[in-house]
Amino acid sequence: MSELSILIADDEALIRLDIKEMLQGAGHIVCAEANNGLKAVELAKSFAPDLAILDVMMPKLDGLEVAKILHTMNIPVILLTAYSQTKFINRAEKVSVYGYLVKPITERDLLPAIQIAYARWREMQAVQSKLVTTQQELHSQKLVSRAKAILAAREGISEYEAHQLLIHQAMDQRITVVKLADQIIKTAEKI
Repeated sequence: MSELSILIADDEALIRLDIKEMLQGAGHIVCAEANNGLKAVELAKSFAPDLAILDVMMPKLDGLEVAKILHTMNIPVILLTAYSQTKFINRAEKVSVYGYLVKPITERDLLPAIQIAYARWREMQAVQSKLVTTQQELHSQKLVSRAKAILAAREGISEYEAHQLLIHQAMDQRITVVKLADQIIKTAEKI
């Protein structure tokens, strides 16, 4: 696994120090440390870490609330806690965390959790990117289809002929078929 920039947030200094040593020993960079939730959010905005490790119970803003905020910043989170009760796990599940470790944390638990969490986050990024691309392609296909229908009706030609006309006009104007389709639709809507 490549070197990651990691934010640690825990109100206990000794736990932060232990985690920092484990992470640095594994070749990761601890870009920032916080002893409360508000500071963790502030540091995440400043440093944009690859991953954050947050204690659930912190002053000012708990780790679950921080995880929600970091999720909107596209930063994956692993939660640390002394609590393994179902209510904490259920809340963690709802804030899109990528790992949940119960203290005391060992290197044997932490490092694989980081690797798996980061891999799952990267997979999620790839899926979201593919979704956006697919939505854009679908939108483009709808525009072209609608423009073909408009051209066919306006020119009294078949949809196939309208498609060919669309392609030739786009080439003549040196624009994409989608851009021309959009122009045709906007012009038709004005009429």
